[in-house]
Amino acid sequence: MVPAVTAFRAVLRREWADVCVSPLAQAQLLWLPLASIVLVWAVFMRGTATDLPVVLVDQDHTALSRQLGRTLDAMPGLAVRGHADSLEAGRSAIRRGDAEGLVLVPADFSRRLKRGEPGEITAWFNAQYLLTGNLVSRELQTAVLTFSAQVEARGRLARGTPKVAVAIHTTPVAARRDTLNNPYLNYVPFLVAGLAAGIVQMFAMLGAVRVTGREYRDGTALVWLATAGQRIIPAVAAKLVLPTLACVVMETAFLAGLHGWLGWPMRGNWTVLLLAVVLLVLAYEGLGLLVMGLTANYRLASSVTAFFTAPALAFAGLTFPLGSMPPLAEAWGQSLPLSWFLRLQIEQAVRGAPAIASGPELALLAGATVLTLSLALPLLSWRARQPQSMGKT
Repeated sequence: MVPAVTAFRAVLRREWADVCVSPLAQAQLLWLPLASIVLVWAVFMRGTATDLPVVLVDQDHTALSRQLGRTLDAMPGLAVRGHADSLEAGRSAIRRGDAEGLVLVPADFSRRLKRGEPGEITAWFNAQYLLTGNLVSRELQTAVLTFSAQVEARGRLARGTPKVAVAIHTTPVAARRDTLNNPYLNYVPFLVAGLAAGIVQMFAMLGAVRVTGREYRDGTALVWLATAGQRIIPAVAAKLVLPTLACVVMETAFLAGLHGWLGWPMRGNWTVLLLAVVLLVLAYEGLGLLVMGLTANYRLASSVTAFFTAPALAFAGLTFPLGSMPPLAEAWGQSLPLSWFLRLQIEQAVRGAPAIASGPELALLAGATVLTLSLALPLLSWRARQPQSMGKT
């Protein structure tokens, strides 16, 4: 029998030759996942949503209404992009997508304030996009509260009230809020990091399907096994070397850029996080091999992979809490290796948890790897010897 090392080298040389002559293999291995991560980075590179456009309908045309407009425009999340002459014109701007909010200052706004009566402004915001709507609503509320405090303080100072008393009256109860882990409310350290991991898990599973699936599609599975001396373990291991290296290096480079070049703090253990990266890639490669072994159909296995990995981030608890999902969706999310990895990534990179705290996630990732490979390898070996498994696209 051919020694395992010799078999491994022979298959690896065969795999390298295929990558060198196939632009499609090169794209799937490197350029497509790299371009996907760069694209995600370009979309979220600003980190926070700012300057969301709002339209102001000022029917008062006084110094106070203009001050309110300046207060709105000074909010980091808002930008007053225009002054409409009527409510209908403002609503048309929202319908066209030119604005996300509309603020109406009534004609008697300044007069009521000067009389000591409560003034009222009305705001509409577009809640079709939940994140945008919530941000506009929060910024509008903050701007109005700030403006109200300024007006109240100015009035009391004009009546001779001491500054200390004015400060106490305008904010009798001060709340101190300490934001943990992401005080800047920035999307980069949690959402972009999660999206990068989601891209890696997708291409890891697709990579495993590609390198084995083409053997069954082209009817060369027996040649592949013969090159490995009929040993399935070195045959598969050599197949996975290049996809594993590409995925692990890309994810590691992304994390190094995030916590090194960009300076986001890495509060936990680098060794634990990098071990989790390797296990994440291997777990999804094991799943890809298992799907390929079950179907022996390149096209069907690729479709199953897309179904399994494309929506994974939505069920991973990063963009919507797992505990708030319906039971079936929560159970699906809890079973995804990506969910385990993202929990570990947050524990280590963001919260600074001790290494032992991430033990359960590492165990789950390692267990998924061992289980899927244990099931997939015999199936792949058996399928390679079945003529009916060959030639399916």
